[in-house]
Amino acid sequence: MTAVDLRKGNLAFLEQAAAPVAEALSHLPPSAPAAPSPEPPANPTFMSRLAVQAPEPEGRDPYLTRFIQDILTEARAADIPLLSSPTFTLSCALMVMGTLETRGLLNFVRKTRCIYLFVVIDDLERFNANLDLVDWPATARQVRNHGGEIFFIPSDDPVVIAGKAYSILSATAPWALDAMTIAAFGPVPITQPLADTLGRLGYRALSTLGTFYDNCLMLRNSETNLRQPKSFLYTRRARPARNLPAWVIGSGPSLDTDLAFLKKNQDRAVMISCGSALAPLIAAGICPDFHVELENLNVGMVLDPVARSFDLSPIPLVAPISVDPDAVGKFRCTVFTSRQNLPTHSLYALDMDCQPILGEPTVSNLALAFAREQNFPEICFFGTDMGARDRDRDHADGTWHRTSGDDYHAPEYDIPVPGNFGGTCQTSAGLYQALQALSLAVKHDPSDRIYLNCSDGAAIEGARAVRSADLTPPPATQPKQKTVAAILDDFVPWNASRMPSPWPGPEMIVEIEGQFQQLRGILKGIRNFADKAYIPMAGQVFRYAEGHTELAPAGAKSAANILVRGSVGAHLVFMEYFLNRLTTPEHLAHMGQACLRFLDKSLDDILADARDRIGGDRVRNIPDFDAIRTPPGAQFPPGPPMPRNAPCPCGSGKRYKQCHGRTA
Repeated sequence: MTAVDLRKGNLAFLEQAAAPVAEALSHLPPSAPAAPSPEPPANPTFMSRLAVQAPEPEGRDPYLTRFIQDILTEARAADIPLLSSPTFTLSCALMVMGTLETRGLLNFVRKTRCIYLFVVIDDLERFNANLDLVDWPATARQVRNHGGEIFFIPSDDPVVIAGKAYSILSATAPWALDAMTIAAFGPVPITQPLADTLGRLGYRALSTLGTFYDNCLMLRNSETNLRQPKSFLYTRRARPARNLPAWVIGSGPSLDTDLAFLKKNQDRAVMISCGSALAPLIAAGICPDFHVELENLNVGMVLDPVARSFDLSPIPLVAPISVDPDAVGKFRCTVFTSRQNLPTHSLYALDMDCQPILGEPTVSNLALAFAREQNFPEICFFGTDMGARDRDRDHADGTWHRTSGDDYHAPEYDIPVPGNFGGTCQTSAGLYQALQALSLAVKHDPSDRIYLNCSDGAAIEGARAVRSADLTPPPATQPKQKTVAAILDDFVPWNASRMPSPWPGPEMIVEIEGQFQQLRGILKGIRNFADKAYIPMAGQVFRYAEGHTELAPAGAKSAANILVRGSVGAHLVFMEYFLNRLTTPEHLAHMGQACLRFLDKSLDDILADARDRIGGDRVRNIPDFDAIRTPPGAQFPPGPPMPRNAPCPCGSGKRYKQCHGRTA
């Protein structure tokens, strides 16, 4: 095939498989493509292997905890060692970039047996030049022959690339997250930042799975919340610009220094308090105009001390319909938002406009989404530290986190990020995801809205750092109560007739039974656990795209699917986690069959609990979380150690103690 024919075939393929890329290529001037390298590298010049965080028992649901315990106990009984990191052989998800050519790329795809191939286009001109070198239709055929797919990601922003890749995996087969390989052919400046970002954002991709217990709890919460008076349904739509700025107020330690400013100027902005920031604000004589909560558990516990000392009834609450019901009755009214990846969204036939854009994973994200979608011309952050400069002081004085004693356990602040006023701030894995979501929302806002950040914590990209002492908010042109009233008047009261009657529990159970039967049929057909064709097949059973990249259909069947797919997905994530760390085909076959036995037991347990909790005429018998969670300090049984003088299973030819054993 000539270079001209290859280019022509590639362009025709891209028009079908990646229309935005083909469109961008069509706008390149004829002189734009650079001369291709005479000898593109046949092998990667940069390669990084990503891994899911090792499982920890604390906080896991009981099904997953027992599943992991059984796997480790079996490995120890059979004397099958487990590596601390994935072996460098198979990679279900492969991300490539740089100067590629057909033979080298196809060899690499064949070697890794990848199911999902992500092609990063960080330089459109280089990619254009490569159209004379790479046979993209042939590459796609090889991936699709294994039941996989090829995806093109045109961006040079590591956060955008990582977010897109993880969004695709979350919507297809989340258990492909472990052992993803990123490979560059030739020099590509973003490779290391991208590998770092993928490692950090992988936590968020896993956390979106949810658990069966959480979903049952959120069903119960929603059934309670939506029967309360003074309930409104959130909607996204075009709105006129408000005549005041909005201040999003978090509970970071820098809030302490800004309380005096906020009290002095509270009539000049609409104040939106986030979670535990409410207590220090109220104590300082500041009454927020809106309060935002997010969690489905223990919110009432945090709010109770505040409600005992102060009247919260003048404040409207903005929260998901699945929020802890103990929070709802304390406020003037509740504007309920939705989350399309929860079973409630399908069960109540809600549409996309009920979900704020980028309103997760923290209350600060939801507050920002609310402020943006109410069309405030200026948004300023206070106490939105998203980390800590002092790891021993991560919340403002007066918050539950500072007054609850031993009930609060701070996360690991081990990720350095740029500080808002210079220097470095330390953040945690969870807050890193929230920080990136805040930055995406600000950077990609198409309006001319002004963003300011007075928080002395992590920098939010796109928001200008400014000290509160340097702010001079203008007087309000009208009482801000009119602005608050106009916002509330824009939301329609919740119509309880949208709630299913009678409760569709039996229909949901039939759907779950059918899905579990399909999954068992797929997994029992596995003949070689190194052939990952079962990964996309299992993903299709549980329709992970619904509620992630597409709207889930209304009805009980979709709700049932979302109810159980998170826990099932988490089991498969850690099944793959352990299978990726085995050292011989014999060990892979033994542990693969053992995993299927243990998974079968978990499916039986989940189904039995589903029949009990949602299979009757209502949601019932939801146990307290403390009754099902693994106690703090619990440890999984250790797996057998790798013989240190054995050959390293990565294939380097070195002894284990001289290779992967050095970091084990």
